[in-house]
Amino acid sequence: MGKEQFTIARIFGAYYEIYSEETTYALAVLKGKLRLKNSNERHPFVVGDMILAEKSSGEEWVISERIERKNYLTRKSDKGDSHVLCANLDQVAILASCKDPETKPGFIDRLLAASYDTDIPPLIIFTKKDLVDEEEIKDRETYYSELGYDVMSVSLLSEESIQPLWEKIKGKRTFLCGNSGVGKSTLMNHLHKKTVQRTNLVSGTTKKGKHTTTNSFALFLEGNTVLIDSPGVKEWGILHLTPTQLWESFPELRKQKETCQEIYCCELGSECPMRKYMNESMDETRKKSLESMIESLENPHRVTRRDHWTKAVTKRY
Repeated sequence: MGKEQFTIARIFGAYYEIYSEETTYALAVLKGKLRLKNSNERHPFVVGDMILAEKSSGEEWVISERIERKNYLTRKSDKGDSHVLCANLDQVAILASCKDPETKPGFIDRLLAASYDTDIPPLIIFTKKDLVDEEEIKDRETYYSELGYDVMSVSLLSEESIQPLWEKIKGKRTFLCGNSGVGKSTLMNHLHKKTVQRTNLVSGTTKKGKHTTTNSFALFLEGNTVLIDSPGVKEWGILHLTPTQLWESFPELRKQKETCQEIYCCELGSECPMRKYMNESMDETRKKSLESMIESLENPHRVTRRDHWTKAVTKRY
């Protein structure tokens, strides 16, 4: 039997769960030379990687080659520790809970910055919309849709609410990310029509989500639809980005850069159109997000400032 193409669905230490339409799921190991290959990443392979594998004489699948990645999503919280989470995506679905726990704007903006750096289109999904009134939902959606982002809201209690989301992800490879407790596992269950992830209730005393997913994994659905789930995170590390990349990840600032008269400059000086817009016209909540991200580059171990969404929205509207 020759080599076959698979997608890495899950990683268990030295073992890999791989998937193809022909073989479905199988367990594999790395070929010896790949295990010894140097890499700056935590792991030479990630969920979503396309690979070639073949059966050994002992009928065990052995991964012999990784096909070049179309793209990949990275998180970096400490210097020298870049964590590639997944590869070969069509979009990043940023799940943001309206309540219990409430996802802060700064967290969303960090994920948007990480997506922009890799040219992976983001989709912002507000969950638990049944816990807040319609006016607040509209404010949240308008806040980001006016910036040019694709935004929608869902109630995880309603199948009817989930259907429009299915239309957004059908036929695509989507990475689901968000802080703990936003409902990723529950959403996966809805989309798969059966329980594929154990779900935990949000702590009644702390209102903070309990971790249920410990490793990323890919779920293959009908119509070439692939969902990649990830562990819930408290804060998305962006130390792999430069200050200029952070500034340009904000569409309202990127638009101002188009008016810059200096070619190949981007020194972010006092006459920089992006800096002028930030100081004079930028939405206060967005400005705080950018300042917080820039500060995290200079001081990675700072205590994050956590502004409350409703105060920010009330001030803006």
